[in-house]
Amino acid sequence: MRNLIKYIFILSFGILCVSTNYVYAQEKAPTFQSLMSSGDKEFAKKEYIKAKTYYQEALRLRPKDANAKNKLNTTLQKIQEENQKEERFFEYIDKADNYYANSELEKALAEYNKALKIYPKDEYALEKKSEISTILKDEKDKLNSFNEMVAVGDRLMKSEKYAEAVMQYESALKLYPNNTAVNEKYQNAKNKKEAYNTKVSEFDRLNAQGQEFTLRKKYAEAIEAYQQALQIFPNDKELADKIKELQTKKDISDRYEAKINEADVLYEDQSYALAKTAYQAALSVIPDDPYASGMIVRIDEIVNSSEYKKIQNDKAKLDSDFANYMQKGANAEEIKNYELALSFYVNALELKPNNAEALSKKKNAEDMILYLEQQRKEQERLAAIEAEKQRKAQIQNLITTGNQQITDKKYADAEQTFNQVLVLDPNNATATQKLGVIAGYYEEMQRQKQENYNKAMGLGDFALERENFAEAIKQYNTALANKPGDEQATRQLTLAKQKENLRLQALEDEYNSFITQGDTQFKSKNYDKAIDFYTKAINVNTGNPYPARKIKEIGDILKANKIMELVPKSLSIKSNESKRIDFQPIDIAVRRSNYIAIKAKNLSDKPFIMYITYGNGAKENGSFTVRLQQNDEYNDFIVRIGSQYKWFSEDNNWIEIYPENGDVEIISMEITKDN
Repeated sequence: MRNLIKYIFILSFGILCVSTNYVYAQEKAPTFQSLMSSGDKEFAKKEYIKAKTYYQEALRLRPKDANAKNKLNTTLQKIQEENQKEERFFEYIDKADNYYANSELEKALAEYNKALKIYPKDEYALEKKSEISTILKDEKDKLNSFNEMVAVGDRLMKSEKYAEAVMQYESALKLYPNNTAVNEKYQNAKNKKEAYNTKVSEFDRLNAQGQEFTLRKKYAEAIEAYQQALQIFPNDKELADKIKELQTKKDISDRYEAKINEADVLYEDQSYALAKTAYQAALSVIPDDPYASGMIVRIDEIVNSSEYKKIQNDKAKLDSDFANYMQKGANAEEIKNYELALSFYVNALELKPNNAEALSKKKNAEDMILYLEQQRKEQERLAAIEAEKQRKAQIQNLITTGNQQITDKKYADAEQTFNQVLVLDPNNATATQKLGVIAGYYEEMQRQKQENYNKAMGLGDFALERENFAEAIKQYNTALANKPGDEQATRQLTLAKQKENLRLQALEDEYNSFITQGDTQFKSKNYDKAIDFYTKAINVNTGNPYPARKIKEIGDILKANKIMELVPKSLSIKSNESKRIDFQPIDIAVRRSNYIAIKAKNLSDKPFIMYITYGNGAKENGSFTVRLQQNDEYNDFIVRIGSQYKWFSEDNNWIEIYPENGDVEIISMEITKDN
């Protein structure tokens, strides 16, 4: 980039010297013909800036000469074409430099090649192209080795050979230590290696634990340990077979224990037949089990004794009669016949006087009979009181509601409400009096609605004629509220809505056009033009906050990239007076991205133009204008000064402000740049 800057500086300095001194060095008093001849010679040599100077001097001698004007215009067009060519060249160089700075060498090489198509012999671009080509060749060999190591590491990772993968990634990182992706792969391989070692250790611990539980015939605990181990290495077939074998043993053990426990409980309750069946079921699980076989022999001895048989017969008869009475009592309770249930529970207690369940059921039935009788009497009393209370409260609520409805002018609702009062209390004087009042209101309302309708229709037609469609819609809706279904009001409302929709659609289309143009200029960093379009979008007044946000975003960008403050405090300039501000020349590296940002207020009573020129020493190099609207606000103005060739090519060190036919106050004037 240093060669490029040097090139621009020499070019600008040469133009400056030739354009200002060459003519006057050639002859002391040039004639029109000599100036035109000199201009033609310079034009033929493609020294267009020198030629422009000669033609301008010739026009000062003959301001109306058509030939001089034509040649000056042609020369200016050539200068503009050269400037555009130079600007494209600088754009390619800037892009290439940015890619180079970000190590995007192939993109940088492509941009340098584009620049060389414009200026094939440019030393800076040729030097950069050669430098990148050398780097890319060396980098390609290094990159091939790096990619091979990474590919081997990836294959090892797929084979779960984590230790070997770690070694490959370490070797690759020695070539590119800052490669984020490979660093992540290296760390991932290390983590998986450590995790794998941890899994092996935990697997061995659980396997040993399962073996210990198996030896102690704690099959459930052994299965749980082996299942946890299998979760670590799900493909271990030997372990899966071992769990299946243990599950079979556990099922047998669980079934046996369940039957033995069931049989023991029945034996203790002297339910010998059921107990014997349960012990036999245990033997079907583990045949020849000595405990189950011995208990069956003991049960047979007991049940075959004559004393046991007589006791069982008597007990069975008593239990059957008792259970029959208890069931009948429960059936009566289910249908809430507590008197009948009580009689059955008394019969059951005659068979088993101290039976806790029967005593409890008898007491519950007696309590329910007493409770239900008390509830019946209390409910009858409370119902009568509540009915009268609710009737009076309902009457009072209806009167209150009716009064409020009259206050709210809801006369139809009020009429219905007071008629409801008369249903509850036919002689109610308040309801009768209020119904008479409502009848009078109806007559007044009808008259008022017609008056409101007439007024709204007149205002609606007036607004429609003046294309105030929103107001017309409002008034026609008011007319329809007073006369629902009116054909004329409905017809006019439809017409007003159609015209308002057309107006809104036109505004929306205009707004979208301004936004699209503003976004295009914003992306191109033409912030002055972008602000113009965003401001026009705001003036359409759709209420969308987007253009205001974009204007603020531009302001923030320029504020963040401020290079120089030209007006550090408030500056007032009188009409038709000028104010010059001196400053140090801006670094040429950033001039093409320069903006002038001004915040100023019109102190006069009419709009006017403010001229702003810039230059170097006694020489004026360029200018632009700003139009100040008449208002009481400080307005922002942004000018893309970097697009002017003389701002970029010359070391300008002053700016002069000249308000024409109006006073101005400037509170901020900055030189800034885009991103």
